[in-house]
Amino acid sequence: MESQVNLSIRVRKVLYPALAAGLVAAAINAVLFWVGSATGAVPADLIIPNAGQPLTIVPVIISSILPALVAGLVFFLLIRFTRNPLRIFNWVAAIVLILSFSSPFTIPNVPAGMAVVLELMHVVVAGSVLIAFNKYVKQ
Repeated sequence: MESQVNLSIRVRKVLYPALAAGLVAAAINAVLFWVGSATGAVPADLIIPNAGQPLTIVPVIISSILPALVAGLVFFLLIRFTRNPLRIFNWVAAIVLILSFSSPFTIPNVPAGMAVVLELMHVVVAGSVLIAFNKYVKQ
């Protein structure tokens, strides 16, 4: 029973920074989205293939919070099963960020401004997660 309680506490200690990172990323990415929309960099009429509709604020928020929570789960598993979880996590996060840079270019006829805004959003999520987890480990 006690090990389940300890496990639950450790899960929460990792998921809280993950959620905080996701919420911070969502707020910053919402601002990026609104600035991109206001400047015309994110066109309101460009259909995103997988969504079947233009990009809106809702998928921006979900795509900021959900990856942060998944990162929290990955970090938790690394803490449980590896000797140097932060170092491994930082490398994995860097690789995932680099791979994510290709995803805006899967949108047919994506304008350059929109690709830049989407890339910045990826950097914001990765940065907020890395800052949160690196700070968490120092505590």
